[in-house]
Amino acid sequence: MVAELQSIEKHNLSSMVKENLKLYFIKNGLKAGDPIPTELELASRLNVSRTAVREALKSLEALGIIEVRPGIGRFLKPFNFDAILENLSYGLDMDGNDFSDILDVRISLEGVFLERYTGHYGESQIKQLRDIIDAMRRLVADGGAEASMIQLHTLFHLSLYRDQGNALLLSLIKIFATVQRSLTLMNRYRTQDMVEFVDLHEALVNAIEEKNPAKVRQMLLEHFKEALAQTQ
Repeated sequence: MVAELQSIEKHNLSSMVKENLKLYFIKNGLKAGDPIPTELELASRLNVSRTAVREALKSLEALGIIEVRPGIGRFLKPFNFDAILENLSYGLDMDGNDFSDILDVRISLEGVFLERYTGHYGESQIKQLRDIIDAMRRLVADGGAEASMIQLHTLFHLSLYRDQGNALLLSLIKIFATVQRSLTLMNRYRTQDMVEFVDLHEALVNAIEEKNPAKVRQMLLEHFKEALAQTQ
């Protein structure tokens, strides 16, 4: 028997319609690829306007929960983090407090994962990391822009985890880079000592190569110290 949608009040209508729709999908056991009822049918069951339903459906589409197939209808999508993560960086206020909070989360995440993976890096991975560091040094010598350093810095951290199989961690690191790049463009963040910045990355790789988890974590904290100081 198909579960019915509960009628809802007009207060905070769009949000409530959206939440009721998600409950409907769960209660009725809808799976990825299953069709979503029409706007008219949903509006009737919820006792709200088609406009309210349409707005809620657009919101669910933006969140990556449903997809529209032109000329066919709406369908439930397989769960993934992509849409949520893509919108996350743009939902932040992009100020120092946000950046500080993001750095705290990033350091905690990377500290745990780096300690876990220390001892599992092969020669090819170490070489890849050192090649990126060499590119950083060339950029500094050439007086390269901050934005270019952020790109190399992001590539370095993606290379730390790319072979470990955690796609969510890689997506989060990309978001961290987007936030940092945005703050840089707004002149709210700037690396003060590029040479030291690169040296700290080399020290981190040295600790990884030594297979010393405690030292790896220490070097990670050291390499984020300047960024943290700017957010205080």
